[in-house]
Amino acid sequence: MVTELSITDARKGFSSLYDDVFNLFKPAIVKRKESESVLLVRLDLQKKLLTHFSLKPEIIEEEDGSVTLALDELEIYVNDETLEKAANELIDEIKEYAKEYIERSQLFLNAPNRQHHFPYILRILLCDNDEEIREYLEI
Repeated sequence: MVTELSITDARKGFSSLYDDVFNLFKPAIVKRKESESVLLVRLDLQKKLLTHFSLKPEIIEEEDGSVTLALDELEIYVNDETLEKAANELIDEIKEYAKEYIERSQLFLNAPNRQHHFPYILRILLCDNDEEIREYLEI
């Protein structure tokens, strides 16, 4: 069973709660009121939980010599002269979409055609830099 704490108890014992979550790898639920709960989990474990939400764009070599990267999972498509330029553009587009998604999360999480993007967006937001995003995209 996952440890559940009220927000008051979590505040009072935050150092101990943090140690349990981080050092002992024990997720915890912090509740406020009856209907509000958040899950605390180590960052590295969260990344592992999201690994099966992979993003690998389809690489399409166009007749004009340009390269299109199609990321159907997020409905993002870019085209540029080379694979490298297209990859950089795709990373920029993904970061922009992730930023917009989180800033307007209530809208996106309630949109039937966008709510399934959340695990991918979270995984992208957990990347430390563009190179980690590139690795995640397997480009």
